[in-house]
This record gives sequence, structure tokens and C-alpha cells, in this order.
Amino acid sequence: MSNDTNDLGKPLDNDMTKGSYSRYTVASLLQKSCRRGDREKAMWCAVELARSGYSWNFWDRAQTILLEDCRLSITEAELLPAIERLRQLATKKWEPDEGMGLACAMRAASLLAESEGVRELLPMKNWWLEIADDRMESLRRGEQPEHDFPVPPESRDLGELDYVVNDTHTAAGSRAGRNMAHYLIESSRTTDQSELGQRYQRLIMEHEISYDLTDEQIDHGTTPVPEDKPWEYDREIGFPRH
Repeated sequence: MSNDTNDLGKPLDNDMTKGSYSRYTVASLLQKSCRRGDREKAMWCAVELARSGYSWNFWDRAQTILLEDCRLSITEAELLPAIERLRQLATKKWEPDEGMGLACAMRAASLLAESEGVRELLPMKNWWLEIADDRMESLRRGEQPEHDFPVPPESRDLGELDYVVNDTHTAAGSRAGRNMAHYLIESSRTTDQSELGQRYQRLIMEHEISYDLTDEQIDHGTTPVPEDKPWEYDREIGFPRH
């Protein structure tokens, strides 16, 4: 059957699929199906769009879904090149609206629906942009904003983040007298530390000629921060200022 006709052999209306659905509705259903983990409907949407001459619509929406609805954790990061490779196969190796081209779209839709669904990027971005103007007006008046960013205004220092963030590599840290010893003890800590990384960090700290670091300070600098308290620090451990 011609790509210009629907399933009854009649000419396709603008923005309609062969099954007589609006392509906008099918594209929206595709995204909601991936968001809610319904693989069957997601794969049907892929076929319906692609076979109706709207494969471009499917692949465009797939990229949107990757950003808006997939968390893409470190274990799922390979999903990005996988979707792109499927798109290339569908459009360069095969015809996108038939046979293996349709299968590529189905596989992509299936992968998207199976991935961890998290809709967080756009709500977060939209909220921060929404409050930005009112936040700044409140700060100009010397008032606490009703809604603020997750980081305190720098004009009021960074609160509990300041001791870690403003290290010797920032102007504020230098003014506060924080040197390389402070950086090694506190600001260079990570949530995960490989055995090699931990060993060489310890060697650097033990043989740092400019400072006489204590065992307690070295142990602190080579101990990963807790995942549930990534900004944890210990001012009592301190750092040598000479």
C-alpha cells in the first residue's frame, strides 16, 4: 500500500496516520507510554508513526523523551548512543517506514519504555527560571526570598557549602586563608575513591613538603564523604595555615 494512503487505500489527510490517528496524538501517546513503562503501546506508536511517513516525528520525539523522561543513570548512559545508532540504521541502512526500519523504531521505543522513568529536568529548570526575578527583587530589598535556589546567595556566603566550595582556587577561599592543605584535607574529597586514587592521595598528603599534616587530617582527606551527606566536613580537623 502506498505511503500516501491510509489503511483503506484512501489519501492520507494532513497530519493523520494510516490508522486514522492524529500524528500529534500518537507522538504524545508515545511519550506517555515511555514515561509510564508501557512497552506495547510505545512500540505500536513507533510503528504507526514510521509506517505513515512520520519516522522523523518518531525519532525527534525519541530524543525529547531521552531528555525529559529518562533518568539516564550511569548504568543507562549507553542508551544515548544506542538510540542514535538505531536511528542511523533506520534511516541510512534501511527504509525508515518499512521492514527493518520499523523494527529499529520499535526497539528504540522499547528501550525508552524500559529505562528508569524520571521526569525531573524540565520541572526543575522551569521552577528556577520562574522564581529568578522575584528572588532577585527580594534580595535587593534585603529580604529573604519566599522561594530560593538550592544554593544560598553568594552575597551572604554559601552557608554550610562555603567551607568546602570556596577553597584556595577561588577568590573567596584565598581571602579566607584556605590553602592547598585545606584543599587536600577537605575540598578534594569524593563520594567514591578507587584504591589507586586513595593510595596516591595519601602519598601526596604524607609527602607534601609545605605542610606537616597530621594522621587525622590525612585519614580525613582520603576517606570518601557519605553518600547521604555529601557536604559533610569537620572544621575541628582544621588545616595548617603556614
